[in-house]
Amino acid sequence: MEKMKNFFLAILATGYLSYVLGKQVFKTISCHHYEEENEQQQHICSIRVSPLCASNNVTYSNSCVYCFANIALNHTLTIQHGGMCSKPPKS
Repeated sequence: MEKMKNFFLAILATGYLSYVLGKQVFKTISCHHYEEENEQQQHICSIRVSPLCASNNVTYSNSCVYCFANIALNHTLTIQHGGMCSKPPKS
């Protein structure tokens, strides 16, 4: 019974740490790869979903989509946090 209790505590701790670490602020995302001519011509991103909230309060589905948007906006975006952006309050 003690082993089972420890196992469930380990699972809970892992889930909690994943949640906490997933909320960390991203320092930078390197978009240099997406600036290459070949990448700019193809403009293809994977369908992997790993949302990022940018400084323009737009949620980008993954770092590739964020990078193409950031390049189009002359590198004016920064990452606020991982996950979905919260909607602005209604006036």
